[in-house]
Amino acid sequence: MTAAVPRFVAIAAIAAWLSSDAFAVERVSPESTTPWQVDSTPLKAKRANEAFSGFACATSGICVLAVDEGRQGAFIRIKGERLVYVGEPFTYEGVNKELDAEAAAVDGAYFYVSGSHAAKRKTCCDNPDSRRVYRLTVDETGYLQSSAYSERLWDAMRSLPELAPFVFPGGCRCEVAQGRNGVDIEGMAAANGRLFFALRAPNVEGNAYIVGVEAKALFEGGDLRPSLAKIRLGANRGFRDLATVGGEALALVGPSDGGSAGEYSIVELRGLTKGASVQAEELAILNLHGAPVGEKGEPIKPEAITVLDTSPERYRLLVLSDGGENGAPLVFDIPRKP
Repeated sequence: MTAAVPRFVAIAAIAAWLSSDAFAVERVSPESTTPWQVDSTPLKAKRANEAFSGFACATSGICVLAVDEGRQGAFIRIKGERLVYVGEPFTYEGVNKELDAEAAAVDGAYFYVSGSHAAKRKTCCDNPDSRRVYRLTVDETGYLQSSAYSERLWDAMRSLPELAPFVFPGGCRCEVAQGRNGVDIEGMAAANGRLFFALRAPNVEGNAYIVGVEAKALFEGGDLRPSLAKIRLGANRGFRDLATVGGEALALVGPSDGGSAGEYSIVELRGLTKGASVQAEELAILNLHGAPVGEKGEPIKPEAITVLDTSPERYRLLVLSDGGENGAPLVFDIPRKP
């Protein structure tokens, strides 16, 4: 008789993927193609105002902004249809060049920001600066109170047999066939004392991954109880962000290859935060026709979502994008399924 596997350590069952072709998922346009106003960025990095990559808001109304350029982050408040910086930008402790911050989450008094844990995109060279997760606290005026970071997530991912082949440090690995399919964290959410890290890559035979660990243990020591949810999204599809609402998870899904064009959609992931088998259901495709474009005329790439409001029929989401000035904040009303 085999021993029982701890609830969170077991690999979650592959979720059935309901494709938009088969079920005619609704294409949802933004409430307005005019982005919300954003204060001029106080961040120092050259392209910081075009590199918003993570956004998470506490019940206090303060939100943390992750930017994938430079070594700084910032806190923001939503005021009407406007994003306003509060406090002063802060610098991530211990980062030499660039954190490559890609994900943000909040749970009670703690804000979390994660580096991508990915190799350099153009060269596939190792990037130790990106292999950190930060836990932050902030005062009511938006000034950073405390900051701690952990580098334990890297080893936790290497401990998961199915993911381990894609967690490869050292040197420049573009000559390896799977080199450009290595781990790449793009989204994060917090629930039930755990942190969930949604990966844009790898995509393995149409499957994408979400890693879960114990939040307190990540920073204070102890058993991380790592888990791996494998979710069928289809070829060249990966997670771009993750959020929680009403005890369940919502994901922003897009191309798993950073250089590829493709559609972005909102997917509900029932069961993820409860350690159960994940049931994935695509709710809507984001219609970006007429949306702002970047300086070179390239389409924006949605990178972060936060829930503004909910009703039994809809989720009202704020979507921030890479490539658009100041994240090009747009609001989408996403239909809910029974």
